[in-house]
Amino acid sequence: MQTFDPAVIEFTKQLQNWHASRVATLQAIVDHPDANIKLADIEIKAGSDIAKGMRVGLQIALSQLGELPFSVTPSTDEEEDE
Repeated sequence: MQTFDPAVIEFTKQLQNWHASRVATLQAIVDHPDANIKLADIEIKAGSDIAKGMRVGLQIALSQLGELPFSVTPSTDEEEDE
């Protein structure tokens, strides 16, 4: 989608950054099976059945999140004239 609206462009950038950050965090947990997982005041030991199950769940979540299904391209003044 092309737009001139700076609010739409900024919102899209913020959403893309938020999504990329969340995906990176989840991927880091999956990529480090030897690390404990800390959730608030609960620590799940690396290699435990719970940690293994969580990592499988995160892999499923990552496959569902994938990449955002849209992008926004800022339009130029010349494109508006056409």
